Amino acid sequence: MNNIKIPEDCSQQWEILLLLLSAEEKKIDRTGDSEIDTMMYFYRNEGVRKILQHWLRQMQNSYAKKINDLDTAKKCDDVSLLWRQRGNEKFRANLVEESYRCYCESVIYALQDGPMYSLALANRSAALLRMKRFLECLEDIQLALDSGYPQEQRHKLLLRRADCYMELGLCEDARTAFAAASEHATALKLAPLHAAEFDRHLKILKAKLESIKVTEKENEISLPTCLHGENDDFIAASNALELRRSDSCGRYVVAREGLKRGDILFSEEPYAWVTLPRDNLQGYSCETCCQTEVNPVPCTSCSRSVYCSTECRSRAAELFHKWECTACQANIFPTIGIAHLALRVLLISAGKGFPSVPISATETTTASDLFSAYENVDNITIYKKDSPPFYRMFNLITNFEKMNSSDYIQYALTAIMLTFYLEEYTSFFEFLEFRIPHNLSSLHLRIFAASVLLRAMGQLVCNGHAALTLTLCEDEDSRMENGHASTISEREVRRATAIYPSAAMMNHSCDPNIINTFYKGRLVVVCGREIGAGGEVLNCYGPHRSREPASHRRTALRAQYMFTCTCSVCVDADRRDFVYLFSAYACQTCKGPVICNPDINGTTHCIQCGSDFKIERAMETLERAKELLSDSRQAGTSAERCEKAHSALKLQQLVWHRHHTSLRESADKVARLYADFGDFSRSVELIKQNIQSLEYQYGSFSAEVAHELRKLSNVMLERIVSTPHSLDYREWCLETHKILKKAVQLTELNYGSWESLVKRLKDNEEFVASLVNDNRNSDEVDSVHQNFHYNLKI
Repeated sequence: MNNIKIPEDCSQQWEILLLLLSAEEKKIDRTGDSEIDTMMYFYRNEGVRKILQHWLRQMQNSYAKKINDLDTAKKCDDVSLLWRQRGNEKFRANLVEESYRCYCESVIYALQDGPMYSLALANRSAALLRMKRFLECLEDIQLALDSGYPQEQRHKLLLRRADCYMELGLCEDARTAFAAASEHATALKLAPLHAAEFDRHLKILKAKLESIKVTEKENEISLPTCLHGENDDFIAASNALELRRSDSCGRYVVAREGLKRGDILFSEEPYAWVTLPRDNLQGYSCETCCQTEVNPVPCTSCSRSVYCSTECRSRAAELFHKWECTACQANIFPTIGIAHLALRVLLISAGKGFPSVPISATETTTASDLFSAYENVDNITIYKKDSPPFYRMFNLITNFEKMNSSDYIQYALTAIMLTFYLEEYTSFFEFLEFRIPHNLSSLHLRIFAASVLLRAMGQLVCNGHAALTLTLCEDEDSRMENGHASTISEREVRRATAIYPSAAMMNHSCDPNIINTFYKGRLVVVCGREIGAGGEVLNCYGPHRSREPASHRRTALRAQYMFTCTCSVCVDADRRDFVYLFSAYACQTCKGPVICNPDINGTTHCIQCGSDFKIERAMETLERAKELLSDSRQAGTSAERCEKAHSALKLQQLVWHRHHTSLRESADKVARLYADFGDFSRSVELIKQNIQSLEYQYGSFSAEVAHELRKLSNVMLERIVSTPHSLDYREWCLETHKILKKAVQLTELNYGSWESLVKRLKDNEEFVASLVNDNRNSDEVDSVHQNFHYNLKI
């Protein structure tokens, strides 16, 4: 400990501070303590108090200020102006997406009652119009007008509003906007030159209006409902499910009847959630509803929190952000990880009001009394529809009794630090006094809050969910010599961490039979395969059997969840190390798998025929393939680049087993090269081979196969569009239609019908269906539309 170097950045000091304090406190045995005992000890520990309060002040002094010319925790019009100027440069250069991102930063940093806010909103609305995000453009225009946009410029903004309405096909709204713009321009008594320019724009837009067709508004997203409706005895769960309890399994979920793939088993809003810090590849997420890719509306006080609308901003301020804003500015939440969600549990519980204890409870005058009363409930009946939600949250397991003492103390120290924060930087405890229906002293009020924080941390480690969504990104590997990305793909991104008390009742399996999907913050659990009546519904808490060997899975599960996994794939010797197959070499005799892995006794024999595997010969072949790939990158023509890369792939196929992950990656890169070159048929064949391998590893209905089918359908579409006179055109159309139907099915299954990718795939399906209808008779059309499966021609 004496050799630890303390970093200058106080946010990086936190982990070291926890280690030092927990090492000191480990001298005291706290294994028999309740949460109340532990927090009472740390709250009264003056040494701990001084250290943690000093750290909080350091964080406040280091981060709750202007960091540099382009970043500040608090609002600053100078920073906003710099971002707006940068956005203007990008906009003039026709880099609209980049200008939009700059204008977003300008909006976020601007003082809400200052002149920069409305100007930033107006500029951002111009970028949104160019990006064809018309509804968000209208929202920004209204917000700019409400925020004091200069009178002398309003007629231009009103014309922009009219343009948006026209693009949306809302002709009457557009005429109203024209009238408002004309009235305002007349009242301004514009100079002749400016009046002539305004009239010219007005005439252009009015002429455009005459050609606009009235369009119907898109239907709002309709979320699927639970199979047979919601269960009154198991809130947010399907009536086809039952919550049970046993000594060996604890609480667990079973099917009352046979379930089919695609059945909705849970549809649950989170008890509490926090959005995660975004990286450069992600858009903004609303901190209230978890909607992704939002046009950010910022907090009125800090530049660290954003929302999708003023309504969500107001709701957040009421529920939690008024207590979190100072900590956001001081950069505390990215530093403490899961403890932020624990704080949110406390704040949301207080905002909704803690429930009264059961009538049978004794008089409640201390934090310990209140904790005992909340624990002394039946942990099955609390899932009934009319039971207070807090009971379900409070009675999730913590695993404190199995936890390493050092970890427990670090959680306790984090909880007491947050208690000191609420005490010193907010008026939360004055508020909390009226949110608990029992009289507690000032001390016990604080100990109760600190104990809820500690308890929530243990619960969240065992029960938290990562909310995932799809986002578009450019594939770096597909960048061509001109610097442009030739391929856009989707990737899963963690947007938030949340707690779902009902879904948390599912036990673990490394081979789960459900799929988790997310709409904003809502968790929708879908049946992933058939489950018989009485069968257990199983989630996967950690690594999936297709991604990690049993020993790694068990280690990860023991570390976080404190149990040794005994699911079917962990105890079955033939299945538990299935994943090693995807890093196996190909036998030089029979092409069977050869696993050269220290975890498998370092064997160098073929599993199928027992032949010796000559690793040196394999390495020589891979080295030749590497040289060919290098030659490919230096090739002068696309045809030569494809030829050399394909030759390298053939050499790799001699060495790696046909399901080797690296072989799939190589085939994918060669498929991209062929697609860029315009040889779509070769690209299609390589992608089909990868789909077969992915089906073997992840299953035919997996998200991995869905993504690959989407990729295959894109290449097939390119082939159809680019070569309409081919003799194979009709057959290509038929097969592409089948692939698209399957891609739609699997994407809906794995991500939900509300995902924008599903709509794009359906649009492509309709387009190809129209081509199919043009190229065959009606009987053929019916047969293809009834065929929900695909038949790949490998």
